[in-house]
Amino acid sequence: MMSERKKGAILSYIQVVLSVAVSVIYVPVLLRYLGQSEYGLYQIVGSFFSYISVFESCMSTGVLRNYCNALGSQDKEAADVTLSMAKVIYRVMAALMVVAGVIVLFAFRSFYASSFTASELKESSAILLLLFANMMVTLLGSVYLTILTGHEKFTFLKVLAIIIQVAQPFFVILCVRKIPYAITVSTVIVVFNVLTVLMRYLYVTRKLKIRIVKKKRNRKVIGEIVGLSATILLGCIADQIFWKTDQVILGKLFSTTVVAVYSVGAQIYMMYMQFGTQIASVFYPKVSILYQEENGLQKVSDLFIRVGRATFFVILLVLSGFIIFGREFLLVWVGEGYEAAYWVAIIVMLPFSVDLAQNLGLCILQVKGQYGFRAKIYFLSAVLNIVTTVLFTKLIGIVGAALSTGVSMFLTSGLIMNWYFQRKAGLDIKKFWKETAPVIITAVLLTMSALILKQQLKIEPAGSIWKFGAGVLLYTALYAAVMLGIVANQSEKKQFLQIVTSLNLTLKRK
Repeated sequence: MMSERKKGAILSYIQVVLSVAVSVIYVPVLLRYLGQSEYGLYQIVGSFFSYISVFESCMSTGVLRNYCNALGSQDKEAADVTLSMAKVIYRVMAALMVVAGVIVLFAFRSFYASSFTASELKESSAILLLLFANMMVTLLGSVYLTILTGHEKFTFLKVLAIIIQVAQPFFVILCVRKIPYAITVSTVIVVFNVLTVLMRYLYVTRKLKIRIVKKKRNRKVIGEIVGLSATILLGCIADQIFWKTDQVILGKLFSTTVVAVYSVGAQIYMMYMQFGTQIASVFYPKVSILYQEENGLQKVSDLFIRVGRATFFVILLVLSGFIIFGREFLLVWVGEGYEAAYWVAIIVMLPFSVDLAQNLGLCILQVKGQYGFRAKIYFLSAVLNIVTTVLFTKLIGIVGAALSTGVSMFLTSGLIMNWYFQRKAGLDIKKFWKETAPVIITAVLLTMSALILKQQLKIEPAGSIWKFGAGVLLYTALYAAVMLGIVANQSEKKQFLQIVTSLNLTLKRK
C-alpha cells in the first residue's frame, strides 16, 4: 500500500497536469471574454495584492514547523499549545488586514492614478477589497491546513485542490460570459476559497476529530512562530518581487495590454514552478522527523539529493519540451501577438530550474533554523532587481523584465545558495551535482537533437494542431525511454514500477 507521501506526490502531479490542461483552455477563453485590457487589469491587481498575501504563507510556515516538531516528538501538549497560539496569531492578523486594506487601497489608487482610466481605477479598487476579504477568510482557516499537513493528510488536500481547480475555472467562464469584467473573476475565486476553508474545517473536526483547545497564552511559542516567520517573510517578499514586480512596473510604464502579453509568459513559468515544487511539498513533516534522528543531517542530505534527481527528471522534460515546441504551443494556446512570451518564459525558466530542483533545501533550512540567510540574500537581490527591471525594460521592453529576474535568480539560487548549502547547512552539494549531472546532460543532448531534427524537417509553427500534439507525445515518449532506460538507477526504476503498479491496481478496483 502506498504511503500518504507517495499518494500526495502522485496526486500533486495529477493536479499539475490538470492545472496545465485547465490553463490551456481557461486562459484563452478568459482573454476572449475579458479582452487584453480587463485581463491585464486583473493581473496587475493580483500582483499588487500579492505583497500582502505573503504574510499568511510565512506565518503558516512558522506554525507548521512548531506543529511538526511537536508531532515528531509525540508531545501532544506542545501540539495543542501551538494550535491555540496559532489561532490567536491568525485572528490578530485578520484584524490587521482591515487596516492594511485601507492603506493599500489608497496607495494603489495613487500609484496608478495617471496610467488607469477612471473605470479601471474604480473596478480595480473593488477587486482589491474583495481580495482583502478573501485574505481574512484564508487567515482564519489556516490553522486547519496546518493540522492536515502535519498529519500528512495529503490525499484529502490534493483531491480537494483538484476538484476546486477544475470547478473554479468552469464557473468563472460561465459568469464572465454574462458579466465580462475582472471583478467577476475575483468574486468567483472568493466563493471557492470560502468553500475550500469550510471543507478543511469539516474534515479536521468531523473526520480527524481534532479540536483546538484554548490554552493559556504562551509567549515562548508565539515568539518561536513569529521569529521564524519574520525571517521567512523577507524571503517571501523577495519571491513576490521576483514574480510580481515585473507586472507592476510594466503596468506603470506601459499599459494593461502589455501586462497581458507578459502575463502569458509568466503563466508558463508559474506552471513550471508547480511541476518543480510538488515532490518537495509533501516532505516537510518527513524532514522534521529525520533531522531529530541519529545521523539526521546525513539522512536529510541524502533525501535532498534523491528528491533533487527526481525533480530534475520531471522539470527538464517540461523545460526541454517548451524550448522545442513553445512557439507552436503559444500559437495554439493564445494565438498571434504573444511571441515575446516565449522568451519571457525561457529566460526565467532556465535559472529557475536550479531553485526548483533544490526546493527541499528551503524546508531543511527552516527545520534547522537557518532560513535567515536565504531570506536576507534574496531580499537584497530582489530590491536590486527592481532597479534592473526598470533599466532593462526601458532598453529592450518586456523581455528585459524577464532578463532582470533571470539574472537575479542565477546569482542567488545558482551560486550563493549552493555555497551556503555546502558550507553552512551541511548538505553535500558536490554529491548533489555529481548525481544530477547525468540527468541534465542527457536532457541538453535530447533538446539539441530535437531542435536540429526540427530544423532539418522544416517544421513550421503554423502546422496543424495534430502534428503539434503528435510531436509533443513522440518527444515525451523518447525522453521517458532514454531517462528510464539509461539514466535512472535501480532504485528509481523500482519506485517508478511501484507507482505504475499501484495506480493500475487502484484503477482496476474502481
